[in-house]
Amino acid sequence: MSTATQILVIEDDALDRELISELLTVRGRGRIRISAAQDWKTAMEKLSSQAFDLVLLDTKLPDATALYALRAIGEQAPLTPVLPHPAYITPKARQTARDRGAFDVVVRGDLNPMWSAVNKLLTLRALGNDERPIARAVGE
Repeated sequence: MSTATQILVIEDDALDRELISELLTVRGRGRIRISAAQDWKTAMEKLSSQAFDLVLLDTKLPDATALYALRAIGEQAPLTPVLPHPAYITPKARQTARDRGAFDVVVRGDLNPMWSAVNKLLTLRALGNDERPIARAVGE
């Protein structure tokens, strides 16, 4: 049995944090474990003590800008993909986030697109980390 996917949700709003955590837990069907951070300091402590498969990043944290957070996460955990989730996004801001290392950017509250982006990212990651023998991987 494979281990659960570890996701860090960095979100200062308690309701949004719970909503995102519940979405990922339910849609992940027991394959996702959520660790939540309500502020930047807590997030960095968690990133320094545990490996994550994905980080969901609130872009309006009171103690860190989104671009600073993207850079710092990239330095702390360079192989961990980051998925920012702002309240709204312009095409220019989306491209800037991608240029700074974000996998994609999803608007907070748009739950289906958020899950779709998370699922796509985790599927791509699983394909890259698949250690099964080739014959089993292709169904032989």
